[in-house]
Amino acid sequence: MKKIISITALVLFTMSTLIAQDSTDVKNKGFNFGVRIGYSAYSFNTNNRAPYGSGYYGGLFFEKRLSEKWALQFETNFNYTGSSTLQFPILLKYKISGKFEIFGGPQLDYSFEQTTMSIESRNKRFGASLVIGAQYNINSKWFVEARYIYGLTDQFPVYEGANPTSAFTKKNSFNFGVGYKF
Repeated sequence: MKKIISITALVLFTMSTLIAQDSTDVKNKGFNFGVRIGYSAYSFNTNNRAPYGSGYYGGLFFEKRLSEKWALQFETNFNYTGSSTLQFPILLKYKISGKFEIFGGPQLDYSFEQTTMSIESRNKRFGASLVIGAQYNINSKWFVEARYIYGLTDQFPVYEGANPTSAFTKKNSFNFGVGYKF
């Protein structure tokens, strides 16, 4: 657990340092920091079954406006959807209108615990995903968002006896939430 806290602190420190180097007056350079929470519906895609469920997520984000239309957003999220997972997405955002934005990018996942689909299931701690979504800015502080997270790696492979099955256990989820920019 200490290792995870250290890794999370290092990632957050690195992101804030990189963004801070670009500006002495962060308000004028388009820097935002905030929190987000919400509901997550997930499924594990396999050849023979697709278990699903729901959970919650919460996290911190750092957004750096690159121009009037473009932004780069770094996040550290805790997601509980069948297992406790830390997620580290890096998202490129595009402002379609004054209040509506779309985003996408890669995400690194770290699972704290095993989610078993059979008695002898083994998991990999690290995984990779792709994120796409949309955000509606209610005002300058509050927003609502919807995102789809598509698992790229077999983070939870299933074994029966000594032989792996042909089951693919990529985790996909829909997230719906609200956020606040400080």
